[in-house]
Amino acid sequence: MKIFETTLRDGEQAAFIHLEPRQKADIAASLEAMGVDIIDAGFPAASKLDWEGAYAIADATNFVQLSVLARHIPKDIKAAYSAVKHHIDRTRLATWVMPYELYTRHAFDSDIHRRIINSSRKAVSYGRDIFPAVQYYLVYSGNRDKYFLSELACEVADAGATCIAIADSQSTMNANSLASLVSFIKESLPIGVDISIHCHNNMGLAFANTVAAINAGVNQVEATIGGIGDAGGNTPLEQILAYASYFEKDNPLFECGCRLDSLYKIAFDLSKLTGFQFASNQPFVGLDTFSVETGIHHSLAQNIQNTTFDPKVIGRNIKSTVGRHSGLTGLCDKLQEIGVDTSSINFHILYSKVMEAAETEGTVCNDTLLRLVKEM
Repeated sequence: MKIFETTLRDGEQAAFIHLEPRQKADIAASLEAMGVDIIDAGFPAASKLDWEGAYAIADATNFVQLSVLARHIPKDIKAAYSAVKHHIDRTRLATWVMPYELYTRHAFDSDIHRRIINSSRKAVSYGRDIFPAVQYYLVYSGNRDKYFLSELACEVADAGATCIAIADSQSTMNANSLASLVSFIKESLPIGVDISIHCHNNMGLAFANTVAAINAGVNQVEATIGGIGDAGGNTPLEQILAYASYFEKDNPLFECGCRLDSLYKIAFDLSKLTGFQFASNQPFVGLDTFSVETGIHHSLAQNIQNTTFDPKVIGRNIKSTVGRHSGLTGLCDKLQEIGVDTSSINFHILYSKVMEAAETEGTVCNDTLLRLVKEM
């Protein structure tokens, strides 16, 4: 699967997230080093800063493919070209036409459908005169007639589109319905046209829907670091990559060239640049995702631990904490972690004192643990 990383365009649409061109360039360089296939460099016609951001991303990268978004209007497409023309050989245009049939009472109006098809074909054909590749978005896919979407996909492919992106723009599909739509559209497309999946997460289904779409035949996945994006966000990149490495490591549908060990650092840098805080228990990127307090998890047998996901894969470590839910094993592990020689400690006495402290402190801090050890 190809990874289309859209943090710097769709991800930045999240409320309160604003990146300067230099910041986008730094993140793009990290994403290229990580091994993503395509970086979404932005929507150059949207503003001067967006144009400068796309330009900076192109200059900061060397070989990763770039995508620039433009409406089907020639002046937008020209603006997109002007931002990346110095690297045009590795750039694609991404475009779309609004689903005008959804704005009327007549969703199956053949005249509206024909106008959408004609406008789409013109945009793709014009884009292919300038760009080596064009991606066309089937926006609001979950709200539209599948037969029309299939016809539209075939028309733009005939006009020169190299990739068709199925976008569940309003999170109106589940895994079964999305997989069915992917299969339906894929059957009608000529061999050699890529199919991309772009899921939003308003219903919390973006990850599951993306996995279903991969199994149904898409070969490009659009995702953002931490799932950031407008409203409910997008498919989280780290979840897809971790899932692929753990559950699908022998499945060719999920093969990709990304290095996972820099994932957390990129997420941490993004959070620092934007001020955006991931939920503390958000899978893989949350501050406390790999913090363990409960005794049953502290005392897992090694053969069980060896079969679980290793956080080192994404550049993280398990962090032990001590509180009311901890056992002796967790207490011992924590003391060794903070450099205490545990060979002569009476753990049953110390454990009682620690549990007394936990009644008021909740999670017992390192300073308290060290004090209790000295007082024994």
